Amino acid sequence: MLHYSHITLVRLLLPFMAGIIIFLQVNYLIAFSAVLGLIVLLIAALVIISRFFLGNIRFSYIYGVIVNLVMVISGYVLAQNHYQLDNPKHFSRHFQNGAMLRIRLIEPVSEKTNSFQVVGRVTHIVGDSGITKVAGKIIVWLQKDSLARNLNYGDVLLLENNFQETEPPKNPNSFNYKQFLERQNIFHQTYRKSGEWFFTGKNEGSSVIKYAHTMRKYALETLEANNIKGKDFAVASALLLGFRENLDEDLQREFAGAGAMHILCVSGLHVGVIFLALSFMLGFLKAIPKGKYIKTIIIILFIWLYAAITGFAPSVLRAATMFSFVAIGQSFDRNTNIYNTLAGSALFLSIIDPFIISRLGFQLSYIAVLSIVSFQPILYRQIYFKNKIIDGIWGIVTVSIAAQIGTAPLAIYYFNQFPNYFLLTNIIVIPLTDIIIKGGILFFIISPFHEIAQHAGTGLSALVWVLHSAVRFIEGLPGSASTGITISFIEQIMLLSVVGFLAMFLMFRQKRFAVLILAGTLAFSASMLIRKTQQQSKKQLVVYHVPGATAIDLFFNGNCYALCCQQLTHNPKAAVFNLGGNRMKMGARVTPTLFLTDSTNLLTTDVVIKNNFIYTGSIKVKIIDPETPMPDQPFDDVDIFDAIIIRQNPRFNLDLLHKKYPAKVYVFDSSNSISRQRRWLQHCDTLGIDCWSVSLQGAFISEL
Repeated sequence: MLHYSHITLVRLLLPFMAGIIIFLQVNYLIAFSAVLGLIVLLIAALVIISRFFLGNIRFSYIYGVIVNLVMVISGYVLAQNHYQLDNPKHFSRHFQNGAMLRIRLIEPVSEKTNSFQVVGRVTHIVGDSGITKVAGKIIVWLQKDSLARNLNYGDVLLLENNFQETEPPKNPNSFNYKQFLERQNIFHQTYRKSGEWFFTGKNEGSSVIKYAHTMRKYALETLEANNIKGKDFAVASALLLGFRENLDEDLQREFAGAGAMHILCVSGLHVGVIFLALSFMLGFLKAIPKGKYIKTIIIILFIWLYAAITGFAPSVLRAATMFSFVAIGQSFDRNTNIYNTLAGSALFLSIIDPFIISRLGFQLSYIAVLSIVSFQPILYRQIYFKNKIIDGIWGIVTVSIAAQIGTAPLAIYYFNQFPNYFLLTNIIVIPLTDIIIKGGILFFIISPFHEIAQHAGTGLSALVWVLHSAVRFIEGLPGSASTGITISFIEQIMLLSVVGFLAMFLMFRQKRFAVLILAGTLAFSASMLIRKTQQQSKKQLVVYHVPGATAIDLFFNGNCYALCCQQLTHNPKAAVFNLGGNRMKMGARVTPTLFLTDSTNLLTTDVVIKNNFIYTGSIKVKIIDPETPMPDQPFDDVDIFDAIIIRQNPRFNLDLLHKKYPAKVYVFDSSNSISRQRRWLQHCDTLGIDCWSVSLQGAFISEL
């Protein structure tokens, strides 16, 4: 039986990753001298304990505590050092008027709806004072033209030393694009029209990576040239090559709703299929001297060749590294197990890029594999089938359940949903995906033979169509997914901990892990109960930032009273994107949307909304638009409004408005022009009036 002491790398990896997570959460920079002093102190304590107390069982746990502290600190310091914005050579610290940024592209050009996006590394600042070597990454948005379209990885550009910090989200609980980029060490971006940037004609990219991108481009062209078109091409290019730019929102919704989104990200599943196929095909090498080492070398070479064909996509690099470690581990006859092998590869990747642990692909890959390794054999042994077909289906079922046990907390936290038919999906999808991946590899091998490739492409397209049709059918079934489920970051960690303790209990059969499972479950339940109680008693007014529109939510005693303008009904995607996240996190029941007109009326025991007035027991708000008449007499001081919300660019005298509608704060929503909001802000500042611009400052949030 596996013993806890046998998974040394796992025991080192967990505190190391905890240190990285702590830095990502607090983002506090610690002085190098303080870190060095603490590490020296801990190492000295380790030496003393090893020399004098390690044999005494009463002090042995102290040794483990100190080792864990050293690993936590190491992870924290490594993450801190990886944080490039703190680097004195970061280009943002070397601003020069009139200077130029010299940028080397580190990714291929990505076409968006209205522009091309390039990600580059700033290598130098070129100015009158000379050339300064700098560091840091930047996103450049380029106006669409033929020059931008033809840019390649490694090309060198020059553009004016003018850029902006990436803005945080302007609405509560919406996708934090700024944080997403920061985890990739990207803090700035800029937009350039045609003629405002210059291509130097140089290319300084790595020849290996350049060749990999060329191979992927050739592979994509080969797919399209051999009867694989439209949605089939979009699915095939994502499934085989990790190229997802052709996936539209409908395709992503279908695969996500059916619980099959993982097959569109070339990762552990895809590389695992190739790994197992190669292991089976090369099994005969074990019979020859040193054959197992030859087999390992061949497998690793083929895995990395496949990674190159996908253009070294990040998800494939993770999977290739993982299975390279697995292949190396299997080449040894002793002292290895899958947990140490996986931990070793994760530790290797985390040392190279500590922020990689924050990426969903990394989390899903490792947790899915660990969950399968831990739970699938136990589940599989519960029922035995003599029939090979039924046994194969049972194997897929147990793999699906095992993977879902580990990845469910991630799916709920990131996507707020759970695919109810994941078993049905995987019974169909996994065998088809296996066939398509192997068929795709065969297709690329025979692609130079045009006539044969045409027929092979038609067959591959048919398989992809069957896969897509099955996914679309399952996604369309009633109740295909449980949506609107929310958990906090801490609750996600609690759930993952419970899953980990369950795996350890099944492996080691120790009572302490059963106690930890119970404690983790109770802590998770208590956290959920406290959060739900707080949500039900929440009283909050939110004026959202939706460009050119008005959107207001009043959260009151578990209900969400929604008010918006008619324009927002014509753009439901904008409503979901800007408002959906906060409504879901608040856990309130959303009442039917009310449109902002003078005839709008809502009367409940808690809330009154009438003639663009909002009344509750604790707040009084007036919404003013161009049609709002000024009262003949000003309101008394006792009738002062908690907030005045101004929308749709009304023409008024701010001094007169303040006399007629006195308020604690004036809120200018995003249906007003930005120029007018700026003038109002300046005027309010002159008058000493509290005000808030939603377009410039983000959503207005008032606790009632």
